[in-house]
Amino acid sequence: MNGADWAAVFAEAGPERASPDALVLPHWNYEHWGALLQFTAPRPFRASEVVIQRAAADRTLYIVAAGSLEVGVTHVDGVSMTSLARIGAGSVLGEQSFFDGQPRSANVWAVTDGTLLLLPFEDFACFGENQPALARDFLFAMARVLSIRLRNTSFRLRR
Repeated sequence: MNGADWAAVFAEAGPERASPDALVLPHWNYEHWGALLQFTAPRPFRASEVVIQRAAADRTLYIVAAGSLEVGVTHVDGVSMTSLARIGAGSVLGEQSFFDGQPRSANVWAVTDGTLLLLPFEDFACFGENQPALARDFLFAMARVLSIRLRNTSFRLRR
């Protein structure tokens, strides 16, 4: 199964069934998703597996095709971790490093088994050259995800 094989899953997942921080592209159909996902590579994961290491230098964007993951930080003791967010199917991980090229800011581990679709930055650039309107749509959907996550973080800090 390659990344494009997941196009139907994303095309059929309407915004009403999505998690709050899911990619929302209601006007995208199977062909639109296929055009993007052909640039991805699937990576299965198992529950409790660490899929992103804090401080790793990597600009790959992770699209969650199936499963559930948690984002968290390791405390000074190096043993305990605090969960910051749970990310489900239809959303993305690694968007900060994807955009700014800086090392990963948190650890991500799997809560359930699932599949990620890996989209390297360079491959997204190729997608953008071939499909500029779709690339713009996708970037705005990711900006929405970032905005929701920033609002949630601000809300937690005010409590």
